[in-house]
Amino acid sequence: MQSIDLTICDQEPIHIPGAIQPHGVLLVIDPVSEKILQVAGDTDGLLGLESPPLGRQVGDLLVARFEALARSAGITAGNEPAYLGSVRLAARSGEIDVVAHDRDGVVLLELELTPEVRPSAARLLAVVRAVAASLEAAPDLPRACQAAAREIRSLIGFDRVMVYRFLEDGSGCVLAEDKAAELSPFLNHHYPASDIPRQARELYLRNPIRVIPDVNYVPAPLMPQLCSSTGRPLDMSDCALRSVSPVHLQYLRNMGVSASMSVSIVRDGVLWGLVACHHTAPRLVPYELREACRHVGQILSQQIAAREEAEAHIQARRLAEVRDELLLVLARTDNVEDALAEHAADLRTVLPSDGMAICRRGEVIASFGHRPSDTEIADLACWLLREGAPELYSTDRLSERHAPASSYRAQASGLLAAVISREEPLVLLWFRAERLEVINWAGNPHKPAEPGTIPGVLTPRASFAVWREAVHGRSRPWTAAELDAARRFRRAVFDLGRQQRLEELNRRLRQTLSDKEELIVQKDLLMGEVHHRVQNSLQLVNSMLGLQEREVADPVLAAHFAEARRRLLAVSAVHRRLWRSDHVQSVSFDTYLRELRDGLVEGWGPSWDRNIGIRAAPVLVPTDTAVVLALVVTELLTNAVKHAYRGASGPIDVTVGRGSSGSIRITVADQGTGMLQEERPGGFGWRLTRTLVAQVKGEIAFQDNKPGTRVVLTVPLPAHFESHPEAEGHRPLAS
Repeated sequence: MQSIDLTICDQEPIHIPGAIQPHGVLLVIDPVSEKILQVAGDTDGLLGLESPPLGRQVGDLLVARFEALARSAGITAGNEPAYLGSVRLAARSGEIDVVAHDRDGVVLLELELTPEVRPSAARLLAVVRAVAASLEAAPDLPRACQAAAREIRSLIGFDRVMVYRFLEDGSGCVLAEDKAAELSPFLNHHYPASDIPRQARELYLRNPIRVIPDVNYVPAPLMPQLCSSTGRPLDMSDCALRSVSPVHLQYLRNMGVSASMSVSIVRDGVLWGLVACHHTAPRLVPYELREACRHVGQILSQQIAAREEAEAHIQARRLAEVRDELLLVLARTDNVEDALAEHAADLRTVLPSDGMAICRRGEVIASFGHRPSDTEIADLACWLLREGAPELYSTDRLSERHAPASSYRAQASGLLAAVISREEPLVLLWFRAERLEVINWAGNPHKPAEPGTIPGVLTPRASFAVWREAVHGRSRPWTAAELDAARRFRRAVFDLGRQQRLEELNRRLRQTLSDKEELIVQKDLLMGEVHHRVQNSLQLVNSMLGLQEREVADPVLAAHFAEARRRLLAVSAVHRRLWRSDHVQSVSFDTYLRELRDGLVEGWGPSWDRNIGIRAAPVLVPTDTAVVLALVVTELLTNAVKHAYRGASGPIDVTVGRGSSGSIRITVADQGTGMLQEERPGGFGWRLTRTLVAQVKGEIAFQDNKPGTRVVLTVPLPAHFESHPEAEGHRPLAS
């Protein structure tokens, strides 16, 4: 037999059939002019009109004014259809039930004959309350569904009422049934997704109740077919009178059904299922009873939501207790990955499963229960770590999602996997074994339709006899509570692992700091010893030079010894300054200069202590440059002390500041006799000064101080050495 493409059913435009069921009349009204733009149905038999009322005022047909009816019902765009009540006709005796709704800028009026005998509102309210109490008293969801089927059948008198639930793949199953004794049962029968196509399910979500009084009706066409205000076919998605797909009508005939009614069961905006009502003879359910059934459907929807949420809450709480207990154990360990491997058996209780495994860096480090081989698990973990794969993966039909799993579907048809980390690959896997299931289909699901006598027209299957199918490769499905528990457990393990890694990193950092602090202590001890020995050596050399100075009779030689001691003093001062500083790479030159000055005047006497002044801005200089500058300043001061005042004491000013282009500028000025260029001595001190200045790429200039001599020394500094007022020993420029 030729295969049939069932997607044709999914593409059928059932919302624009261009016709209605003939038990009512549809009027399409211009809301401004109140003129009738389109009409469908038996206007003669129902309204007493000899010809279709196209172009007439709707007020000509009804005793009540349309404007008042519409205003009282609150008809606005996007609202649900509004019941306007029973309205008397103008052309004949009797009343009609009127339902109105807005669509594409026009108002649709659906008219049905009001029955002569109708139940009172009080009776219907009492029935609905009784049904609500019955559903509330049911001990579980299956019996609540059974009570709903029984109560609705009692209310409308149909031969069979079923509660039908949609499954994840779009197929459905009869959960509850109340029927006439002579009918064959449909309880627990499954129906393929193609029995109720996608667009039909969408309309069931929009229309909470749907009736077909007679499956053998002849459709009443809409006249004209196109709406004059839009130029398009009329969208009849919300019309209760909308004509039904011929395929669906034939489907019902093949089941032996002459009349049907369905009530939608909606949970959280999703079509959960239907209350499907079948009758073996034509039967019209009046509007009031349909509304009562709609309320029963809403009550059942609320009961289903409440019971499923309660069941999920109980399961979630139970899973949380197990999860939190294990996490408490893991938190006490130093390595969460090793702890997970150690407690692999406990992980099976976190998520009820037949087996589980832990795969780290492509290697199975722990496994328990019924599971694939380690090689198969490692391959599966690699597949789960592929780019774009979710952190949490679940399926109850693994072999359909991952072909290699066909070889181990007996152990793992169900999989719930949590990728803890991709950087250091760690995957937790829970397995559920294959559960062989025998499904009772209402007819062959693989042959839901047959070619009709007209080419291209489908005819639904003719047989609904039980067709049993053994389903392989499936496991018990994972519940929403289990998926949420897995998501929470994954996050907790991830956070715990990250926390442990941070703690380990902190521990290592603390150890490194401790080791460095120990090295610093040892370095300080060593430096202290070195400093002590260097100072002792410098002091020893200084003492020996002083001894030589006192013992020699030649005054010139004694002067040379004194100069050598002063130079040694400059080096010693730098060494002491470095020892007290936290930064051995640089020296605060202003502080260092004051120490050098104090050391020099000790040998020159108290009169020079009063006359040598220092004005220095805070300047940091490199250590090697500081030594050179100290030696140069020592030479300049010594020369001024010896020659400026001819053996007497007098004022000498030393100024330190920033020069241009990041240089240091040192000025040594006296007010003595002065010295011309050609009179400058060429002794060792001057040669040493020029050599030292050249060593630091500096410049030295001799100027007339009027009176006296001013020597200006300029030395460039590296770019990153700047003035630091907050440095140790720095103070504002002052004498």
